[in-house]
Amino acid sequence: MSNRPPNTITTLTICYEDFGGEITQRGVSVTDFDEEQMDGLCHLREQRRTFRYDRVLSCVNANTGEVVSNINEHLMSNYKQTLRYTLDLLYRNHPDALKVLLYVAKADGQVRAPELKVIAGFLKVLTRDFRIDESAARELLYAFDAPSLHGFKVSAGKVASRGNASTTRSLLLACRAIVNTGKTVTAVEQEALDYLGKRLPIE
Repeated sequence: MSNRPPNTITTLTICYEDFGGEITQRGVSVTDFDEEQMDGLCHLREQRRTFRYDRVLSCVNANTGEVVSNINEHLMSNYKQTLRYTLDLLYRNHPDALKVLLYVAKADGQVRAPELKVIAGFLKVLTRDFRIDESAARELLYAFDAPSLHGFKVSAGKVASRGNASTTRSLLLACRAIVNTGKTVTAVEQEALDYLGKRLPIE
C-alpha cells in the first residue's frame, strides 16, 4: 500500500487479549494491515493502535455482522473493494502517467478545478472505477513531488516505452484537454504539448 494518508478499509469488532493478559472487546476502524497485524482507530481507547491477529480471540465485521475467521484474508477482500485500492494501484502501476499529468496541470502555476475534472476523467477511463472524483485525483497527484522539465520528459519516455497505445492516446488527449481549460496557453504548456506530441504520437 502507498504512503498516502490512510482511510478506513472496514470496521471490526474484536475480543482482544493484550500482552498483560487483559481481555477487552472493542471496535477497530482498520486503516492498514499485513499478514500478522492490523492498524487502525481503536474505539475503546480513541487512539490509533496495532493489533496482532494471534491475540484476537474473536472477530466480527461491525458493518455486516459476519464472523471473521481469517482476518488478513477478510481485510484484503474488503480492501480490494475500496476506492483506496484503485488509487493505490494507480500510484504503483502508473506513476509516470501521473507525473506527466501533474507537470502539465501545474505548467500555468497551479492545478485548477477544471484541470482536476479532466484528470479524474482520465483516471476513470484508465481504471473503469467511476468513484474517482476531483478530490481523489488531487490526493493522488499530490502524492508526488512536482516534476522538473527533465523529470517530465523522463516520465513521458517511460510511458511511451510501455507501448500501451490506449493509455498513451488517453494521456495525450487528457493533457491537451487540461491545457484547453485555460483562456490562454503558456509557453511552458505549449512546450509540454509539443514534446508529448512527438514522444506519444497517436495519429
